[in-house]
Amino acid sequence: MSITDGTDLIDPGAYAENGPPHETWTKLRAQSPIHRCESADYPPFWAVTKHEDICRISREPENFLSFPGITMQRKEDVIDREQGVGAMRTIIEMDPPQHSSFRKVASPFFKPGQMKHIDPIVEESAKQLLDDLAGTTGEGECDFAMKVAVAHPLRVLSTILGVPREQEPRILELTNQLFAPEDEEIGLAGRVTETHREARNAAVMQLGMELYQLFEPIIADRRSNPRDDLATLLANGVVDGEPMGPMETLGYFLITFTAGHDTTKNALAGGLHQLATHPHELEKLRRNPELSASAVEEIVRWTSPVNYMKRTAARDTVVSGQNIAEGDELILFYASGNRDETVFDAPFEFRVDRAPNPHIGFGHGEHFCLGAHLARRSQRALIDAIVQRVDHLELAGEPEWIKASFVVGLKHLPIRYRFK
Repeated sequence: MSITDGTDLIDPGAYAENGPPHETWTKLRAQSPIHRCESADYPPFWAVTKHEDICRISREPENFLSFPGITMQRKEDVIDREQGVGAMRTIIEMDPPQHSSFRKVASPFFKPGQMKHIDPIVEESAKQLLDDLAGTTGEGECDFAMKVAVAHPLRVLSTILGVPREQEPRILELTNQLFAPEDEEIGLAGRVTETHREARNAAVMQLGMELYQLFEPIIADRRSNPRDDLATLLANGVVDGEPMGPMETLGYFLITFTAGHDTTKNALAGGLHQLATHPHELEKLRRNPELSASAVEEIVRWTSPVNYMKRTAARDTVVSGQNIAEGDELILFYASGNRDETVFDAPFEFRVDRAPNPHIGFGHGEHFCLGAHLARRSQRALIDAIVQRVDHLELAGEPEWIKASFVVGLKHLPIRYRFK
């Protein structure tokens, strides 16, 4: 009997109910690391579960393509790529040489030396959020995922992308619908009652229009009134000597915001969950605050917010002895690679001082996360603020998972706390 037909690896409902399928991934790494999955609901794919294989495929973009798409969809839910969100061009779906040309547009902003401009933004956001939690008594209860983990990257990214503060709730709503479309509480499912393909495509097209209406005034303003910010870089981006087209520009704004927000939010929620349930690791951080950088790396490894990426074989090839045919789809499960027993010592232990930690939570190779330095700095600012002020931290209820399998994480995290 096959270990899995792939449904539990890719179905959003399975993640909402059980979280990431680590038990299945562990079996696959041991018995079938390049595993053929054929289910009734999804197109067939190869599940790639070992760190080494994921890295090898990621280093060969000429053999394993990002276009025509990086996510799995149900057979009946194929998005119309000529309409709405489907028509937007984003760098994570581009292949060489186009990918590197477009990546150069924003890369100057995300260099490590530029992070000094980010420090005041992330530190002020973290301080304000902790002050709000502490209030007058210093203690209380909250849903950390919805109140803090959501708010911190939202404020940071809105600032650097020129989103007015009064529009932050709306862009959060739209990005939730984009990355967790099947979640009835926060996703697209909340605004679409029909389940047939035409209704879903219409909703996706409308979502794309609303995102365009939000970002278009910002793009126009930065072209007329350039500033020293990321929004100006993107609005005035030039690729191979020509201005970026409107769909490419909008796609750049969209992917920078959505990819940066949802991944950081989910890492922060999952990280705090581990600190709350591993008080000895929290105490280790309190006694050794210089460990916060390694703690962030461990949080990214542990949570792996970007759960997977899809690649399409450009030609017949072989991966770890398995014949892969041209056109076959491969799913690189980063979350599985980040628990690979051949790479990490005791991979199912959460250690804030883990070293070495060659995780692939930011991807690998050509598509390594462009905003990794920003994500690290943003997370570290909030973790530092919490560790410096926390006297007590514990769960106040059961966490709940988002109904999503691409960008994954906790939707609700009730905590009880006392701050200095």
